[in-house]
Parts: sequence; structure tokens; C-alpha cells
Amino acid sequence: MLQLFGMGALGNFINIPLISLGVPLLCIINFIFFVFWLLRFRWPVFLFFGTLLVSFQELKLFYQPENNGISISSGLKVMSYNVRSFNRFKWLEETAVSSLIETFVNQSEADVICIQEFALNEAPKFENYPYQIFKPYIEDGTIGSCIVSKYPLIKSKVISFKESLNGGMQTDLIWQKDTLRLYNLHFESFRLDRTDSLISSNYSEKIRIKLQNVFNIQYQQVIEFNSLSESNPYPEIICTDLNNNAFSRPYSEIQRSRVDAFLDKGTGFGATYNFSFIPMRIDFIFVSPELKIIDFETHTVKLSDHKPISVRLKKN
Repeated sequence: MLQLFGMGALGNFINIPLISLGVPLLCIINFIFFVFWLLRFRWPVFLFFGTLLVSFQELKLFYQPENNGISISSGLKVMSYNVRSFNRFKWLEETAVSSLIETFVNQSEADVICIQEFALNEAPKFENYPYQIFKPYIEDGTIGSCIVSKYPLIKSKVISFKESLNGGMQTDLIWQKDTLRLYNLHFESFRLDRTDSLISSNYSEKIRIKLQNVFNIQYQQVIEFNSLSESNPYPEIICTDLNNNAFSRPYSEIQRSRVDAFLDKGTGFGATYNFSFIPMRIDFIFVSPELKIIDFETHTVKLSDHKPISVRLKKN
């Protein structure tokens, strides 16, 4: 029963916060049961293969096999990174997080970096990036979205969400005589604390309602963004901390006509955030079909509660 529920029925439950956020855990439990029955040569092992066939497309959202293709260095390299305000509240014991992030960015040789939770008062200079634009989440704020680039950025605008402390920005990137539309987005946060756990026996009606409300807000924000982007005449690159995973309604809505770079060139689980010890992929880079994805990487640097991700692109 657990195997059937954990894989094949995923699509029917993505509107339920606990199920949607807990899908990675269900997949892991499903695999443990597979090993358990395989070692005992019992018939339930065949349930795993059955649910695998039924849920193959959903499984790809969770795990990508190793890509043996040869990566090439040419192309535009774009990184997305939630820097958690450069350790503004001393979440990490490391005291030089800001300069370490700058060093990591320089070594990554990314051409463009879309940064979420950028704190003006804590940020490094990013001297290797002559074009820099910051947009606060709220008017006159010091926390917001920032894009730093080695190529010109023009026509920048803030993207605000009603009654939200999150938001984003858009700007046009001039690259090889082409214009690309860059979006840097940070959707509604769950704002859960250490006492809120998806695997705790204390998972309460209050937390369920809290999660469902955030799901609804995120979905409406994605609808709002999609409406905004409809007038965009250029190929687009969307870097986002979605604050939700690939089994959610917000993801389905924003990915609808776009390519998820991880699904195209990513490998492994691609987890960018750990919540209650559950690895979750909540940071994404989406691109227009007009752009070809050369490679994708989930970086392992531990200077924030998020992992940075990057993609290398070229025009089709």
C-alpha cells in the first residue's frame, strides 16, 4: 500500500501540502521497501516496478540519471543563488560568509548571477561584475533581489507581490548582440520554524492550514508573474527560489511552457535545500525553448541554507 501511495498516486495529491512537500521522503521510503522485499524474495517487490512504470515522469522530477555527455565551455553561464542575506543574523559560525560567497562566485566563472535575499549592508562588492542592479522586496528596503553581470543590463523593473515580503525583478541582458529577458524571483516563504516538521507526530491542523495558505499564495503569485511575462518579446531566463518543490501546483504552472534546466541536463537528486532532513529541490532555472541548455550544475558550497545552481546556455 505504501508503494502504491508513494509513487503512482502522486499526481492526485499535489494540492495537499504534506504530500507535496513529503514526496522526496515517500520516494525514499518506497525504495527502502523495495530493498526489503527484494532481499526476502517476496512478491511485493513487483509493486515497485509497477509503480515505477506508472510514475516514470514524476520520478524524473525527483532524480536524473548521470549524464555522460561531454560538456563544452562556450555559452552564457547563469547562476541562481539564495544567499540568505549573507549570514546577516549569524546562522552560520563562519564570520566571512560575504567574502567567501564572492570568492565562490568568481571561481565559478558565471557570467550572470541572480541573487535572492540580497542584503545591501552585508553584500560584497562583486568587483568582477561591472553591471549590478538591486531591487528591494519592499519599498526603500535593504533586502531584495540583485543581478550582477559581466554583460550590460538594461530596462530593469521591480516585481512586487501584493501583501508579501517576497518579490523579484526583471531586466534585459545584452549578450552577443541578442537581448534576453532575465527574471529573478523569490516566491512566498513558508516561514516555518524549528518546531514545524513534516515528519513529526505533532503535525497539526494549524500547520496544515498554514502550509495550504502559503501554497495558495505561491500559486497566485505564479499566475500573476505568468500574466506579466506574456508581453515579453525576448527569450527568457527565470531564476527562482520557488519555495516549493517540483510536485507542487506553483511549479506546474511556472514550468508549463518553459524548460526546467535540471530536467534537461541535471544529474542526481538536485536537492538545493534540506527541510527536516528531507532533501528538496526548490530552486530552479527555467528557460524558453529558444535557448539550448548545454549543462547544469547543483553546487555543493555551504554558505547559505540554499545551494546555488547554474546553467550554461546558447541560442538554438
